[in-house]
Amino acid sequence: MKRNESDALSHPAAPRYSVGSLRYTKAGLAALFAWMLWGDFCFTLMETVVPSIIPLSLKSLNASNVAISLIVVVLPGILYSTVGVWVSFWSDRYRSRLGRRIPFILFTAPMLVVFLCGFGFHDRIAKGLYAMLPCHGHVTEASVGIVTIGVLMVGFAFFNNFVGAVYWYLFNDVVPECFLARFMSLFRVVGTGTGAFYSFFVFRYAETHFREIFVAAALLYLFGFGLMCFKVREGEYPPPPENIGNRKDVWGGLVTFVRECYCLPHYWYLFLMNTCVACSGTILMFTVFWHQSLGLGLKEIGIVSGAASIAGGVMILLSGWLADRYHPIRVVVIGLFAAVLMVTPLNAIWLFHSPAPNTAFLILLGITIIASPVLAFIGIGDPPLLMRIFPRERYGQFCGANALFRNSTTTLGGIVAGVFLDFVKARCVDGDFAYRFIPIWMWFFQLGALICAILLYRSWKKYGGDELYHPPLPGLPAQAPAYQ
Repeated sequence: MKRNESDALSHPAAPRYSVGSLRYTKAGLAALFAWMLWGDFCFTLMETVVPSIIPLSLKSLNASNVAISLIVVVLPGILYSTVGVWVSFWSDRYRSRLGRRIPFILFTAPMLVVFLCGFGFHDRIAKGLYAMLPCHGHVTEASVGIVTIGVLMVGFAFFNNFVGAVYWYLFNDVVPECFLARFMSLFRVVGTGTGAFYSFFVFRYAETHFREIFVAAALLYLFGFGLMCFKVREGEYPPPPENIGNRKDVWGGLVTFVRECYCLPHYWYLFLMNTCVACSGTILMFTVFWHQSLGLGLKEIGIVSGAASIAGGVMILLSGWLADRYHPIRVVVIGLFAAVLMVTPLNAIWLFHSPAPNTAFLILLGITIIASPVLAFIGIGDPPLLMRIFPRERYGQFCGANALFRNSTTTLGGIVAGVFLDFVKARCVDGDFAYRFIPIWMWFFQLGALICAILLYRSWKKYGGDELYHPPLPGLPAQAPAYQ
């Protein structure tokens, strides 16, 4: 931010905070936080709309659970495992007048908005395509609608990958390290507050006013998130890290990526932990059907989600402070212990108890509020823990490696989750009762995440722990990052 640099020079007595070539006064730092948090509101609202409404739209077309998983989880996962990883590696080494992250956000915004608006008109698009078919045969209007949503999801996920990848790396480039944990806490509070706003006031209209919701989210993203990109400035970066063997071709980049990211068990523990956490969440797209099986309507479901967001927002501030004070790895281990031993088993009560809808609503509300601190603790694993474990100058590259493994696995997990529910559903007298088995799926993967987190903690201690840790690289001694 050039303005912040000039402010600091004209007021030499004012406190200055730095990251790379950026220098901030307190006022400049406050402005940075304000614009970044405003961008988070716009981005989170846009990303919340798609996975919350699309499953409802697909189910209204009689899509199977496997089809819903394929469209909502698998297709975006495949794209992030390819496009997202390539963008991550590329952005670490990209240099331009606007920086190395923001250009990827700005240049893909128009097409992202087009596909987001397309979701709002998917029914009209499908009806028009169906009318154009010369011979309907065995093709139904519903099947055309499902394919239409699938195509829109591919386009949306492709362009969203450019944003979703580099946006998270931008924090590490422009926020001073001494404020990262506090900033991420505020960032998550805004995110959960946005989720609460959406759950309380918008989600109840997901089936009746989805068109207006999608268009409004698209416009807010285009103008609100776009404005943030012009207000936040990246600094100057050192020359990009060289590929292994100084090769500049695609093969040299691939060899560098694989050898640096996948040849140390230390990073594998983190990859596996995040993958298990993600796999436990691949089934959450069916949560709305689980709650509906308890007799709740969309209004009550929205209240439960909103209450969870508010409770989670409060706990995120505490978890951020604890992560700053005691290191994120300790907070994540505690959260996973609580999830495995208490919260997830508590949600299995619905397998044995089917109270009246009003009673179910109150019990579910209580369990959800109890679970919020646990989810806040586990959430510290991404990105605060990543920022403390990965090399800063290669942060995007290692995040891409994490995402490649995680999304490749969750892509399969999304399919298996749908198969699992369809298998259980076929064996239940009341088919919707199958959705109450969601906590069983989650517990299995949370246990795996806990084991990996303990192994990561032991490895982190081996590489120096609280006082001496520096991210290791294969064939090189652990050393401080070049970009501070």
